[in-house]
Amino acid sequence: MEEPRIDRLSNRHRDVLRGVAALRKTKQIAADLGIAPGTVDGYIAEAVRILGATDRGDAARMLARHERADPLSETPAAAPGQSGGQSPWVAAPPPPMTQIGQPVAEPDASHDTRANSMGSLAGLLPIRRTGQRSNDLPVALRLLWIPAIAVILAVGFGMLASGLKVLADLIERLGHLSG
Repeated sequence: MEEPRIDRLSNRHRDVLRGVAALRKTKQIAADLGIAPGTVDGYIAEAVRILGATDRGDAARMLARHERADPLSETPAAAPGQSGGQSPWVAAPPPPMTQIGQPVAEPDASHDTRANSMGSLAGLLPIRRTGQRSNDLPVALRLLWIPAIAVILAVGFGMLASGLKVLADLIERLGHLSG
């Protein structure tokens, strides 16, 4: 299922994903390729969409797995004069995966990375976290959050009202003492 999607990536998509796999920041990749950082972000977003990946790291891992499995994909990406060939990084062969200082780590399928990355309860929050395309909370848990939020708001407003009452009583007592 991954192979046809990988084949739809352009040379430029592959170049930016190799930069992501090398843990380079968008600005660093842009400087290496001689393009704007916004263009790099656009290529990364397109590659994530084409591959059906969850984020840029996932897309980079997919390409890295493909290139390790396919020795023909280690050939130079583009010759100068071709699409995007003005950059020396594009014209040169991609670095072998063994030369990358810190490769993107493969996720361990034996545990939930959601719960591990932000604490055990963070995976149950009804919000999208950085790097996710959408909230992956099941529908039943989303529906449970509706009354939970209502209760949280009621408790919050109750505490606010109690605090204001205590403050008003304190001001009234201070007024009686000074008067």
